[in-house]
Amino acid sequence: MEEVRVIGFWASPYVYRVIWALNLKGVKYEYQEEDIFNKSDSLLQYNPVHKKVPVFVHGEKLIAESSIILEYIEET
Repeated sequence: MEEVRVIGFWASPYVYRVIWALNLKGVKYEYQEEDIFNKSDSLLQYNPVHKKVPVFVHGEKLIAESSIILEYIEET
């Protein structure tokens, strides 16, 4: 299985939606905590337009909107 990674911020309900969906599906993932007040280069690289969390990384696919991430998890 390809690497699954979630870039998020502890206080974001949108990040927790993604985490709960992954846990319900039994998908193992790596969580990367992001400081939204001092954004890292990886966040700016993965989501250069909105610069927000969550960002979902599956192999080489990047998804940066929680509702779209949930759709992708459901369909994959």
